[in-house]
Amino acid sequence: MMLVQEGRSIKKFNFYSQSFFMLIQSLSFVKSASKLSECPAPDFPEIALIGRSNVGKSSLINFLMGKTIAKASDKPGKTQLINYFLVNESRYFVDLPGYGYAKASLESRRTWIDKTYEYFLARKPFILALIDGSLPPQKIDLEFLAALQEEKLNFALVLTKTDKANQKTLHHNLKLLKQSLQKQLGKLPEMLFSSTVKKQGRDQLLDLIERKLFS
Repeated sequence: MMLVQEGRSIKKFNFYSQSFFMLIQSLSFVKSASKLSECPAPDFPEIALIGRSNVGKSSLINFLMGKTIAKASDKPGKTQLINYFLVNESRYFVDLPGYGYAKASLESRRTWIDKTYEYFLARKPFILALIDGSLPPQKIDLEFLAALQEEKLNFALVLTKTDKANQKTLHHNLKLLKQSLQKQLGKLPEMLFSSTVKKQGRDQLLDLIERKLFS
C-alpha cells in the first residue's frame, strides 16, 4: 500500500508495542500551518509535541513512527510552523515550534507562544511536553508547564536526551525537577523517559498516547 499526500509517499509498515499491537496502515505529512485558521479540520484526536527549541520534538515523532517523516535538525529554532502528520487516518501528530530560542527576536518569540496557546485552547490536544533530561530544571520549562496546568490542559512530561548524561546526573536532575514541579504545580504530572539514540521509551509513550486518547 502506498499513500501519497502533498508530494510525499510513505509505505505501509508495522511496529510492535509491548502493551498493544498497532498496524500503521497509512502515515503521511498533511500540511504546515502558520496560524490556527490554516490548520486541518479538527476531525481526529491530536497529539501535540512542544518544548524548548532543539529539545527533540521532530526526532521523537520519527522515533515513535519508526520512520523519518518529521524534519529533525541540530539547529535550534528550525521548526517555525505547526506541522501536521496523519496516522491511520485516525489521529494527528502535531510538531509545534519550540519556545525559548534565544536568537529569535522577542517579538517572534512572543508570536510563537501566542499562536501555540491559541492552538492549545482551540484544539484541545493531548500534549507531550518535552524537557531535556540531561539538564537541571529550566525556569522557562517550569513556567510553561504551570501555564498548561492553569488552563487545565491535558498533558504529560517526556524527558528527552537521557542518553546525554550519566545515571548520577539524571537521578539528580530528576530529583530537582520533581521538587520544582511539586512546588510550582502542587502535584507531579505523568512523566516518561525517552532516548531516540538508545531507542528507549517508545512502547511506554505509545501506550500512554492510546490510553489518554481512547480511555
